[in-house]
Amino acid sequence: MNKKTVYEFFIGLLALMLALMLVIDIFIPLPKEVTLSFYYIDNIVRLIFIGDYMIRFVIAKGKRIFIKNNMIDLMSIIPLRAYIKIASLINLAYIIEPNVIIKVFKMFMLGVFFIKFKVKTKEEIRTNRVYYLLIISTTIIVIGAVIISLIEGISLGDALWWSFVTFTTVGYGDVVLKTQLGRSIAVILMVFGVGFIGITSTAIALRVLNGGKKEKNTSYKNKVLEGIKLMLDNYDSLSDEDIDNIVKILKSLRDKES
Repeated sequence: MNKKTVYEFFIGLLALMLALMLVIDIFIPLPKEVTLSFYYIDNIVRLIFIGDYMIRFVIAKGKRIFIKNNMIDLMSIIPLRAYIKIASLINLAYIIEPNVIIKVFKMFMLGVFFIKFKVKTKEEIRTNRVYYLLIISTTIIVIGAVIISLIEGISLGDALWWSFVTFTTVGYGDVVLKTQLGRSIAVILMVFGVGFIGITSTAIALRVLNGGKKEKNTSYKNKVLEGIKLMLDNYDSLSDEDIDNIVKILKSLRDKES
């Protein structure tokens, strides 16, 4: 895994974190201290996104092509306040209630962050599914623990333990949530947990099965290539038919790999 892959995946995880925060913010009333924490986290992450976008923009040779191909990245660096300001400038508040406008823009940003996460991690998850699913699961567990620690007023260690057993749907019940908000977040965490645990288990099983097949295919391929090498060592004695057969075998191996 090269440095660029790690960096892209890190940016994708930051987008996922903002998306999860927005899901909680949209559907669950939050206390002031949690809202303030979300505000600071959002600003820090957006600064990272701005730095990432500006550096890549400066390096890019074709500026217009770069902007066109990275519209999601551009939209992700624009703060929610800017969208609301645009709505006020076009007098949208006279037609639609301000609270509805804010919720609509939050839903829009939620979509932007999820798309950004998908774009940044799609190739890596496809090629190394198990490792990256484990990383994503760990990220969700940590985010859930931090939020629950703030809401319920419990230690981060207890919150991490609770988040892990909830995400994995074990649920020992030794850490009991007292607030309605905490219980609502627990439901969201369990929904994510059921999905990710199922996907991760399937990915591990497929990796084991495909690993065995790949090993067998590699062994067969090596044996065939060794045989061809032996034939080529005595190429002076090869007939036209032998050469045609070698070509057919090589084409067959290539087709199987493609």
